[in-house]
Amino acid sequence: MVISQKILDEAYVIIQRLAKSRSTNGAFAHYESDDIYQEIWVMCLEALDRYDSSIGPLENYLVTHISNRLKNLKRDNYFRPGFDVQTSGLARTRMNLVNAWQLDMVDATGQGILLGSASINIDPVEHFCHGEALEYIKNYMPNHLIEAFGELIGNNKVHSSIIKQIHEKVIGILNEEENDVGCQESKAVL
Repeated sequence: MVISQKILDEAYVIIQRLAKSRSTNGAFAHYESDDIYQEIWVMCLEALDRYDSSIGPLENYLVTHISNRLKNLKRDNYFRPGFDVQTSGLARTRMNLVNAWQLDMVDATGQGILLGSASINIDPVEHFCHGEALEYIKNYMPNHLIEAFGELIGNNKVHSSIIKQIHEKVIGILNEEENDVGCQESKAVL
């Protein structure tokens, strides 16, 4: 559909004003003010072919359209960690990618975590010990808590009362392990 020059001339002023006002406080995640400004222009220009003057004024149409599209953009591209979001593996990865640090802010020499997914330098012994400890805990975890423990390790949502039970069991398992190791070491010394 071809947009008339009259509508384009009228829309230019409206889009300019909308883009300037909405981009000022519209930045989120990896979208900066300039990005929002450009998104608003693209959204408005795409919406112009669907504008019907019998519905109402062009400005009302564009304001409503932009309000809805910006809400959708933010909904689809931004997460607030810890805000009642089911954080399964894929959702957690998406959150990490959306809320990632800018590359010029990352200290690549440190032991930090890039994108919240993996450390820069993985110590194989530490990785092995971590996996071994998890297996040990799973072996001694009561059957009714094993599935919830796996969900918890996978960053999935688990009811707080079950988390408390798991926490108590893990502390008990680790205390028993510590006591067993202490006894074995004292026997070895004798």
